[in-house]
Amino acid sequence: MKDVEIITKTKKKLKNPILICGLPDSGFVGKIASYHFAKGIGAEKFADVYSSHLPAQTIVNENGTIEPLKFEFYYKKGKNDLLIFTGDVQSETPEGQFNVSRDVLKFVKNLGCKTIYAIGGLITNNLSDPPKIYGAAISEVLLKDLQELGIESMEESNIIGMNGILVSLAKNNGMKGFGIYGETRGEFPDINAAKELIKVLTSITGVKPNLRALIKEERRLKQLKSNLESKIIDDSEKKVSGYIT
Repeated sequence: MKDVEIITKTKKKLKNPILICGLPDSGFVGKIASYHFAKGIGAEKFADVYSSHLPAQTIVNENGTIEPLKFEFYYKKGKNDLLIFTGDVQSETPEGQFNVSRDVLKFVKNLGCKTIYAIGGLITNNLSDPPKIYGAAISEVLLKDLQELGIESMEESNIIGMNGILVSLAKNNGMKGFGIYGETRGEFPDINAAKELIKVLTSITGVKPNLRALIKEERRLKQLKSNLESKIIDDSEKKVSGYIT
């Protein structure tokens, strides 16, 4: 396998495309938001990205078919055409994350993309309700665009992984780069933070997604979390009762 290999399913002629990136991160916020935004607006998958930098694992689907871990590009026509980039995992090493980010930006630049929004989670112990959204950009001038959307600027911090690297490399590619991150504790898939990011994406793009699938997933995760918490309490009570004589 090549270092990074992008396989397009169909050729697309895009009009002023905007790139939205959201990959698995803390609380899976970037992945959940990007995937369900794409699904909710009826975006079409048009490219797969394979890389030797991804973990040496394969996925077995419900129907028994098998496929390698990968990234995916989705596409939706609009006033500004939308490109949505997500994936199964992030690259395992810093080198891999930079190499994939570099090739992804080169690919979308050749498609005419000049603006990138990367989304993800921002870990905090003081979680707001609903989770607050913070923004960063490659210049103070661009930060004003986020502030006009009501997004508070991040203070001095670090963004780990490709959801930050893609933004930081945008400037070197002659692109506008924005990072938008939702508060999360990062301990469990965070639907609430993803919902808040989707609201921001709706404001930016003017496209409102149908979130029926996300609501269904939210119910499933709530039940799973409730079952897990009940089991932990039950196991704890059993351990305590074992010492009573």
